[in-house]
Amino acid sequence: MRRNLRVQSALTGVNAAVVGLLLAALYHPVWTIAIRQPQDFGLALVALVALMFWRLPPWLVVAGSGAAGWLANVTL
Repeated sequence: MRRNLRVQSALTGVNAAVVGLLLAALYHPVWTIAIRQPQDFGLALVALVALMFWRLPPWLVVAGSGAAGWLANVTL
């Protein structure tokens, strides 16, 4: 199946569709609800860097982001 050109083309299309769905799911419920101020965007950017470049465990990034968001709301 890996050598079949039709199967490869179909999998390429499915992969693109999945990426589009994931981006749509990120934007609508997550971005529109969670990102309201520049500080929220900064926290999301730091979390992304922590996951992609620093390679921290996801549970640690989630816990740290939650704590940082809670502390930001408490101090306001």
